[in-house]
Amino acid sequence: MHQPDPLGTPRVHPFGFPLGRLLAIVAFVAAPIADAAAQSRAPDPINEPTIDFRAPAKKRVTTVLPDPMPPIPPASALLNFQVSATTPNSFGIDPESVLVRDRRTIQYTLVVTSARGVRNISYEAIDCEQGTVALLATGRDGAGWTPVSVVSWRPVMRGDTVNAHHRELAGSWCLGSGVAGERGELLRRLTAVPERYLY
Repeated sequence: MHQPDPLGTPRVHPFGFPLGRLLAIVAFVAAPIADAAAQSRAPDPINEPTIDFRAPAKKRVTTVLPDPMPPIPPASALLNFQVSATTPNSFGIDPESVLVRDRRTIQYTLVVTSARGVRNISYEAIDCEQGTVALLATGRDGAGWTPVSVVSWRPVMRGDTVNAHHRELAGSWCLGSGVAGERGELLRRLTAVPERYLY
């Protein structure tokens, strides 16, 4: 008896369905399930970055010069604090100038006096959340204040000793990512003698 050509005979599933039609039905049913699973999966911008992902913007620091500015403080009005047992300079804060903003930023007048009596006067800000400090204005005895043209923030912790007074202020005034308290508490914390200066 003549045998049919195997190439011209459709392949049939054991249950009687043509194999090609069965595969089409399976694909038709599985496609919506796969789409739903893909849509329900939470986005993973770290392991699966896309061009649409944007990192959340950091909240900008708001610094405003007081109007009027605090007066240039005389030496007798300063609250001195210790920075290092080896530095010949003295460091003082004008207590009346300390201003807390947004529970994260402190503005203040700083006076650094050299061993010869030369005074370096500045109005500054410390951002406790970012761990940065900025110069807002410079002062001169008898001449008042000059605001800086561009406020530039720089890290408090830079690994050097040039601005150790900024590290001391931030360490006394910042608690975590916020300000440690209102003006009275900040001044109290600043005058507490650190243990490292007792030796």
